[in-house]
Amino acid sequence: MTDLTGKVAIVTGASREIGAAMAAALAAAGAAVLVAHYGEPALAEDVAARIRAAGGRALAYDSDLASVAANQAMVARAVEAFGRVDILAANAGLTIFRPFLETDEATWDTLFNLNLKGSFFAAQAAARQMIAQGAAGGYGGRIIFSSSVTGVQAVPGLAAYGISKAGLRHMARTLGPELGRHGITANALVIGATVNARNLADDPAYAEHWASVIPTGRAIQPTDLAEALVFLASPAAAMINGQALVIDGGWSALGPMP
Repeated sequence: MTDLTGKVAIVTGASREIGAAMAAALAAAGAAVLVAHYGEPALAEDVAARIRAAGGRALAYDSDLASVAANQAMVARAVEAFGRVDILAANAGLTIFRPFLETDEATWDTLFNLNLKGSFFAAQAAARQMIAQGAAGGYGGRIIFSSSVTGVQAVPGLAAYGISKAGLRHMARTLGPELGRHGITANALVIGATVNARNLADDPAYAEHWASVIPTGRAIQPTDLAEALVFLASPAAAMINGQALVIDGGWSALGPMP
């Protein structure tokens, strides 16, 4: 089992589903976790409370991460609460379905301000803190972005969203070489069709429909993503840097739609 005892993690978008699973998995591995969210205090506090009830350390934190100053304040709060920052899971993001010809400037700005700008400046603030701490045993820190298969395969109606997620994949690729000399790695999870409330609201048979076209025979669960995140956050992943780990059961090899 991965041991992250003594490490401190920030997980953005951690009040529900994928982010909540990431926070819980990091805590189970021994990390203290800042459960960052935007406007969902009850959900975030429930995630943090469940971590504490299991013997871990966690704190809910509310912030609009489309702001550079908010990202800096988030990192400062983690340091204030837990003394350091070792892991950033930049998971916060927004999905807006909109055909290309109907996508307006406000939609574009909303998506990119959170999905790309927010992740970029969260990583910058976290990396500055990690560098100031110094690398112990070669472990300077881990930055992991939540990208998407829509940034690899085109999906109608998700042009702007897919472009933002492709940007996160390239963000990991470009930050990895810059930060590697500090013992910090930057990677991305390329997330496939995942069972969550939003997808089930769109299609109650979402899991069954996607299972029919995913080679491994089932849709992705948030815990699948959380387990991959913990690996990338671990000392065992020290030489994985600037990479995109696709977690889609093999779907993007062919890209069939259900």
